Amino acid sequence: MNSTKRVALVTGAARGLGFATAERLAQDGIGVALADINGEGAEDSAARLRNRGIDAHGYRLDVTDPASIGTAVAAVERDFGRLDILVNCAGILPRVNGRNPTVADMPLDLWNATIAVNLTGPMLMAQACVPAMRRGRFGRIITISSRSGRMRTFGNAHYSASKAGLFGLSRILAGEVGPDGITVNCIAPSRIDTELNRAMPGNEATLQAALKETPIGRIGQPEDIAAAVAYLASDAAGFVTGAILDVTGGSYMP
Repeated sequence: MNSTKRVALVTGAARGLGFATAERLAQDGIGVALADINGEGAEDSAARLRNRGIDAHGYRLDVTDPASIGTAVAAVERDFGRLDILVNCAGILPRVNGRNPTVADMPLDLWNATIAVNLTGPMLMAQACVPAMRRGRFGRIITISSRSGRMRTFGNAHYSASKAGLFGLSRILAGEVGPDGITVNCIAPSRIDTELNRAMPGNEATLQAALKETPIGRIGQPEDIAAAVAYLASDAAGFVTGAILDVTGGSYMP
């Protein structure tokens, strides 16, 4: 048990953005709890970090299930002795037969599943983690949203609505927990080169289109998002709350 250094719980951490975020936070000396619905994957990723001398543990966690969340959060506090930072990385983007569904043909079960993971999940995670942060008089809640929550796209209303909802959730929560020394912020990335995105149909064409609209001239990497998380988790960002940090290479400028 380490009761002195800060501890971060990262959801969706078995791979992709979540794993890159846990790895980056560990570079700043933060203990990392890697949580994922794929519990074995989370533990395997945590073991990779432990092999490098990093204080890391893996946990199975379903962000749609309050009981699963409660069990995982209790285990994190047991293993580390504290919980200071929550990073909501878990998310889904389900399609219909490989295509982006329009509102007219949106299956209700697809809509409900997306809202449950992408929007209700971060709310449930905050409910479970805020008490520990209040006890420590310090907290950081950082949620990965998307630029699609701020702009028009074709189809995928289930995803865009869930990501837009995170902005409202985070701003209300920021006002509620600010007096306790807790900040709440969103990061809104453009398309990021992750394993999940590479596996999607038409990925190469999508990447080329993304390149054309990005002034920086490259596709975002998981490390770009992880660096933004590290800033918002740091003492340097203590006066930043209720904010949306766009990490898009300039492809979206509000």
